[in-house]
Amino acid sequence: MKLAVWSPLPPSPSGIADYVAETLPVLREHADVEVVVEDPEAVTPIDGVALRRPDACSADALPLYQLGNSPAHAYVYRAALARPGVSVLHDWSLHHLVLCETVERGDVTGYLREMRRGYGETGTFVGRQVARALGGTLLPALFPLNDRILEGSLGIVGLTRFVSARARCRAPERSVLHLPHHLALPLDPPPTREAARAALGLPADALLVTCPGLATVSKRLPVVLRVVARLRRLHPRLRLVIAGGVDADLPLPAWADQAGIGDGLVVSGRQTLADFERHLAAADVVCLLRFPSHGEMSGALVRALGVGRPCLVTAGTPAADEFPEGVVVPVDPGRHEEAELEALLLRLLDEPALGERIGRLAAAHVRTHHDLRATIGRLLAFLEQVQGRAPALLRLLDADRALAGTLAGYFAEEVRWAARDLGLAGIDLGVGPLLRDLARPA
Repeated sequence: MKLAVWSPLPPSPSGIADYVAETLPVLREHADVEVVVEDPEAVTPIDGVALRRPDACSADALPLYQLGNSPAHAYVYRAALARPGVSVLHDWSLHHLVLCETVERGDVTGYLREMRRGYGETGTFVGRQVARALGGTLLPALFPLNDRILEGSLGIVGLTRFVSARARCRAPERSVLHLPHHLALPLDPPPTREAARAALGLPADALLVTCPGLATVSKRLPVVLRVVARLRRLHPRLRLVIAGGVDADLPLPAWADQAGIGDGLVVSGRQTLADFERHLAAADVVCLLRFPSHGEMSGALVRALGVGRPCLVTAGTPAADEFPEGVVVPVDPGRHEEAELEALLLRLLDEPALGERIGRLAAAHVRTHHDLRATIGRLLAFLEQVQGRAPALLRLLDADRALAGTLAGYFAEEVRWAARDLGLAGIDLGVGPLLRDLARPA
């Protein structure tokens, strides 16, 4: 099999870049693999893997599009719309990516059309609010804007049950794979808590609550800061560690001052993967709250479970529902979120043996069910299946794409959202000939 993997690669700040780099050494053992990046000169080379520019991708390779909800994946998104392939949805929602491709480029009309295409009159109304920057973080999360990708793909891969189940509902004629996010640890076996702290220069006797990865607005940091600041009255050695960079627009210093956490906050900055793992191993508790969720699975969460640390996650999100009961510790994101987080953290800090038991269960689970080679094996079997179905699917897709940008295509989009609103999605209504007749010049 010949594969063209479309994705950023390190040193891109996208976590998907690290995910893909970890899979390539195993993928190339079983397939002829090239990676399509925007600028091959700007990425870290990987032995045995050819790097291609978007305009130099092999025409006979099956495209594997790694899609995330960030501008780093804009060129992948455009390619997936232009040439059908297999789409790996790291996020269910692509709303922010579509915003960047439309509104942030001055194309408000294009954005509103996408919202109407996907969600009808409701989409038009909500889209006008979001385009005016009035939607906050919640409204975009409720409208994933991924229909064009679902409809235009030969196959769909979801890294959570949440994503794969919804993809099956929205694209029932497509092959869909649930592929658990793999576990990849650059240091295996992981360092002990003591060794990790010594290597990072962290206090050996501190109690550490670690928030891994880039600090963003969705990670509930004002809540976490207030809780840790209060718990420091009972546990003066308690520290909150942000093991990663901080979003440039995030008012983290102001939040820390308001919480009164003082010298209890440590910000590491962006880390190498080895030091990132050391931060996870150094933690007493790992805090990975996220609300609203965009359907993503956190690679940091899988790594934290893999090194055997108890992990606090937001209840009801894909990251919480992906695992059996007892593997992660859910925190309800409702009105009592702060009190619940404080109670759970206090229990884990007061009873370290409990955290150790949860950590052992977590490590055993992800090492069994998230093994890198096993997940790549499942992916390759799925790609072989999709490749076998590709000719028939391409004929169907080509017929739809022939209408794109035409009056008949506009009519078809109007009928599509109306049919979905009536619960008739996926049913051939037989109105194609009528729409084409209506669109003919008088």
